[in-house]
Amino acid sequence: MRFTERTLRVLKNAEKEAEKTTKIVYPVHLLLGMLLERTALGAELYITYPKLRDILNERVKKIYANNDEQGISYEPFTINISLFTKQVLEIANNRMKRFKQIYLNEGHLVDAIFRNNDYLTSAIFDGLDVSRVLEIVSYPRDMIVSLKDYSFPNIPTSNITFRKAEQIDAISLKTFVEKEFGNGWLDSIENGFSIEDIPIFIALDDEEIIGFACFDVVRNKKGVFGPMGTTYLKRVQGIGYTLLHLCLSEMNEIGYEYAVIGEAGPIEFYEKACNAVVIPKPL
Repeated sequence: MRFTERTLRVLKNAEKEAEKTTKIVYPVHLLLGMLLERTALGAELYITYPKLRDILNERVKKIYANNDEQGISYEPFTINISLFTKQVLEIANNRMKRFKQIYLNEGHLVDAIFRNNDYLTSAIFDGLDVSRVLEIVSYPRDMIVSLKDYSFPNIPTSNITFRKAEQIDAISLKTFVEKEFGNGWLDSIENGFSIEDIPIFIALDDEEIIGFACFDVVRNKKGVFGPMGTTYLKRVQGIGYTLLHLCLSEMNEIGYEYAVIGEAGPIEFYEKACNAVVIPKPL
């Protein structure tokens, strides 16, 4: 499994919490580890439920008081984890793959905790607002990028060609999008090609489309970045990063002071790529 940097910190935090009580990592410790991660979604979860950590730790002491499970060794943990924790990680990994993502993030992890069929974990969360926790951590979130002082970053040279889409690209781009991501984005792509100055950038490898990014196309809303996608086989090569900044640069030239990234999935990517921040949900 490949984890985002923040998810690795969450796992380390989970170990620290487990060492204080059960000595092995149970699924609940993964959420406790999330509460100790005071950045982005972890910070929002803590602000929303400041007493949740204390409630969970108290229940852990009671529910696991007589549990004699020895656990198993499992990377990247340095202490043993329970079999149900292993199951949670596998569920999270399957969710990640289903969405054709590369790195397992905290949203995958928390979603999997509540999909796990461990009755002891269910007892620990009994009566808590699980749906609100999932809404904060596991569902796609809107983000915002300030363009007031935007400058185009240095982009490493490569053999990939990047350019604005033209009308002649419409059929091939829609075919690519439907093949790689399904038909959910096709209406937005259609909107983009209906605009005179098409707000879509594409990446090509030997004249074959391998990635794209748009703005102002989702329900024709102005100032909204996305959708964006890169073929699975070409991920982690900086293609998405370049496409993102080509769009942000043009949005800046148009005069937008902010760009909204609607329903961002890989939140940590956007945080690092363009200093995007999650728009908090109302308390």
